[in-house]
Order: sequence, then structure tokens, then C-alpha cells
Amino acid sequence: MPIMEPVTTTSNDTADTGPTEPRLLATLSPSRASDFKQCPQMFKFKSIDKIESPPTVFQARGTTAHLALQRLFDLPGPEREPQRLYDLFRAAWMEIKDEDYPGLFESVDDERAWGIESLNVLANYFSIEDPRTLEPLDRELDMLEDLDGIVIRGILDRMEETDDGLVITDYKTGKAPPERFADKAFFALRIYALLIRHRTGVTPDGLKLIYLTGPTVYQVPVDDEQLDAMDTQLRALWATINTAIETGDFPPQTSKLCDWCSYQDICPAFASEQPEVT
Repeated sequence: MPIMEPVTTTSNDTADTGPTEPRLLATLSPSRASDFKQCPQMFKFKSIDKIESPPTVFQARGTTAHLALQRLFDLPGPEREPQRLYDLFRAAWMEIKDEDYPGLFESVDDERAWGIESLNVLANYFSIEDPRTLEPLDRELDMLEDLDGIVIRGILDRMEETDDGLVITDYKTGKAPPERFADKAFFALRIYALLIRHRTGVTPDGLKLIYLTGPTVYQVPVDDEQLDAMDTQLRALWATINTAIETGDFPPQTSKLCDWCSYQDICPAFASEQPEVT
């Protein structure tokens, strides 16, 4: 699941810089790297300007489902049954809703309908795998790795030994992309595989995306050549982001995803569509 890490460091954290110097990257997460690749302007709104976007019911479902699935594996194998997962989802939602998602629903009926839909999505998990037979090596693993000059941070959903070797697994509560576009969805998992290789010296064998809506599972092999390429790509992104911070140039990149962007009303790419102030 994505982590909201501080992306920049104050000028006092670097030697011989004055208070007006631009603040450069301290860490970069897979989600923020993906943001910049998708749209540098969106990255600026989120990570530089720290403009919060309104929480959505889809984010609430994803956060709660991740907590429930994490805690499912705290239970002994025989107890990892559907009803226990549903109970864990309800308990997790009660824990986080007031602090993280206050006022998300206009009525109790809306919240109840969302809860029922969420449990139906969660039920798909058991058609994908049997958690009673799995013993993950790690879950919700908080990683912070200095890759010789760039610091990457994120939280890995799950990692386990399987018949296919060491596999990194990520849960998704949204809809799966069409198969022809699926490779882009593995961007974050390849970063996590790189971090695992750096930390342990072991190269994972596979990456798995579990989309609960559907459900759909995509799994691909991974090797050192791919991870070396990811390392190169991350270094290029790191340098490009720092250049953007120094110059203040974060060009918007429009796409179909703009329709779901909560920053569209302040984005310069849509400035001509904004009503004039009289």
C-alpha cells in the first residue's frame, strides 16, 4: 500500500545552503515515483505543495482491506476463513474511519451500502488463493533503503516462498487494467523487488498483483536484468525530480487519468476551462 512519506528535506539538512535554496529529495516512494511519471504537475501538488485531496470511498476500501488482510495472517492457518476476514474488515474500519475518513459518507445508509459492497469485493479473495495454506515471510514490510545515493521508501504488502520461488504480492481493490496494459502496473513491485535484493542479496523470482474486484491475478517473473534497469530508471527519475524542484518546472501531462484527478480545478493544463474572476 502506498506510504505518505516526506519527499523533501529542509535546506538545513544539506551543507552550505541558505534558507532560500530549493529543498531536494530526501526519500522517494514507489507511489510518488509513479505520480511523477504520470504527471509532474500532480506530483508537485501532492509532494511539494502538500495540497491534500479529498479522501474517496475507494481509498477507504483499499486502506481497510489491506489492514484486514494483514491481520488475517496474524491468525493460525485454520482460522483464516471468510467470516474472520469480514470481521477484521469491520473492526479495521471502526478503528480508522473517524481519524482518516471523517465525514466521508452523508448518511448511515450510504456507509452501510459501501460496507456491503466492500465485503463482496473482499469475498473474491478466497476464490484466488487459500490463506490457510500460506505462511508469508513478511507482511506490510516497511522498507527504507539507501541505494548508493538515492533513498527509496515504501511498504511491501506481502512476500512468500512458493513453488515458483520467492514472490512479492500486492493487493488491489480497484479494477484490473486490460492485460495489454498490465505490465505498467508492476512498476511499484519491481521497485520493491529491487529493495529486497539490496537488503537481502536475494533476487525475487516473481511478482503478483491480486485485483480483488473481478477478481483478476497477474503474475510475472523478475530477474536481475529487470532490476538493474529499474535501478537505472529510479536514478534518472530522482535526478529529473530534483531538477524540477530546482527550476520549479513541473509540466502537466494530460491523459484520460485527468478525469479522476482531484487537482484538475487548479491545474494549469485546464486553466482555460476555469471561469474568469470578475
